[in-house]
Formats: sequence, C-alpha cells, structure tokens
Amino acid sequence: MFSKLKILVLTACLFAMHQLSAQDALSIGPRVGVNFSTVSHVANSKSLPGLALGLTSTYSINETAGLTLDVLYSGQGYKVGNDDYKISYLQIPLYFDVFFGDLGEKIRPKVYVGIAPEFLLNAKVNDTKIDKSVYNSFGLAVSGGLGFNARLASRVWLNTDLRAFLGLTDIRDKSFQGGDKITGSSIQFSLGVAYGLSKLD
Repeated sequence: MFSKLKILVLTACLFAMHQLSAQDALSIGPRVGVNFSTVSHVANSKSLPGLALGLTSTYSINETAGLTLDVLYSGQGYKVGNDDYKISYLQIPLYFDVFFGDLGEKIRPKVYVGIAPEFLLNAKVNDTKIDKSVYNSFGLAVSGGLGFNARLASRVWLNTDLRAFLGLTDIRDKSFQGGDKITGSSIQFSLGVAYGLSKLD
C-alpha cells in the first residue's frame, strides 16, 4: 500500500515541479527555519527543536491563489528523559495558497493547506547514529499554515511562515510496529527570500 502511496505522492510532486518550472509567474529562493516536533504514544516524550533548511518556490495561479512547493532538510524527533531522538527527513511539502490584499501591496497575508511527504535521511540518539531501519523510510503528513509575504524590492519577497504538520504514518518501520501507532507532529517557523521570475509582483 505504501509503495503505491509513495509513487502517487512522487508523481504529484514531480508534476507540480514541472508545472512550476514551466510557468512565468514563479518565485524561488532559500528558506530557513526551526521545527518543534514530538510524537504520539511515547510515554514522557517532549518536544525537540530541529533545523529546517532548503528551497522554496511559489507559482501564482492568479492574484489571490497559488501553489507552493518546498524541498527541505527537516530535523525532527522527540525527547525522553535525557535522551534526544533525532530523526532527519527530506521533506517536500506542497500547498495550495490563498493570498489576501491587492496585488502590489507591500505586505500580503496568506493561508494555505497541503500535504508533506517525507523521506528518511538518518536517525540519532543524542549525537550517536543508530540503525535507521528501525524507522519508516517514508512518511506522509497533512499540513497547513499562515504567514505573510513582505515586498523587499521589485520581485523580491520576504516570506514569513508558521506551519503545522500532523503525521499520518507510523514513524517506525513495519517490522517494529505494534500497539498504538506512533506518529509525529511539529510546528515550524521559517523565513524565506523569494526572487520573482515573473510579471506578477
């Protein structure tokens, strides 16, 4: 089932990348932020901060709607006692955006909703690498958020975003699953600078 889901999600992301790259109304740039993540059904687990870093791109469908596709390194995990369980993913969130205000305004608020497929990169306990086969190599989360874009110059925007991610898949590999499903969730605050390649300003 998950193999088919991976193929479906990858196909959707590749199609979105193709559509974004083929359009005029496109902006792209770096994004950096911080995650505060935790997991369900792990006794005494607490939130753990982690780095989010990568590229962001937005295609403006029209003056009030758009698609955002990011490719991010996403440090996630959880804390139990004195141990930090650090799980790193390649995260590729895809959002449908709704922008408020008029085109050309210096600050435009936005809300958005989408999905966030994740591909396992590595796992550590504190600073010691562990066998990542314990964890599911693929995860999927639903995500939504809000923020605003502030125009710094013509076709240059500062993107400020607050996002929530709610995992749908068990973070453990299926051979280690049992009992309640352990899913991840996180809050991410990030800043990005997007450079417009289009006539939409």
